[in-house]
Amino acid sequence: MLIITVSFLPIFVLGEQSGRLFKPLAYTKTFAIAAGAILGITIVPVLMAYLIRGRIPREESNPVNRFSDRLYDYSFRRVMRHPKTVLLVVLLLGISAIYPMKKIGSEFMPPLDEGDLLYMPTTDPSVSVTKAKELLQQTDKLIKTFPRS
Repeated sequence: MLIITVSFLPIFVLGEQSGRLFKPLAYTKTFAIAAGAILGITIVPVLMAYLIRGRIPREESNPVNRFSDRLYDYSFRRVMRHPKTVLLVVLLLGISAIYPMKKIGSEFMPPLDEGDLLYMPTTDPSVSVTKAKELLQQTDKLIKTFPRS
């Protein structure tokens, strides 16, 4: 759990758009992992003592465990029989990732030209509310005269 939490630390130093997008996720994930760790240390052992009664079945009696154990044993033996082939395949897979990585852009979120217009009027602080409202109405009328694309 600590490794997962540490892996989210770089997200906390992101700035601007990417930071605003991913920081809430990182905080949520970190708090959820912390809560799970606290529950796993405090409440789960107590509940186990109360809820688990009788004899606990052996791992070997579970068919899912037996299947995964056989699959792991088979895979492990094959890999150990052909270590050079496995290393070559891993190396080729790593090298094959170089071309796509070079094609990826460097920006997190490229600027989008959606045809939107953002207009943020500013006036002197001394302008009255009615005058500012009047100016906004005039600029809105002026903007509406432009054709939409």
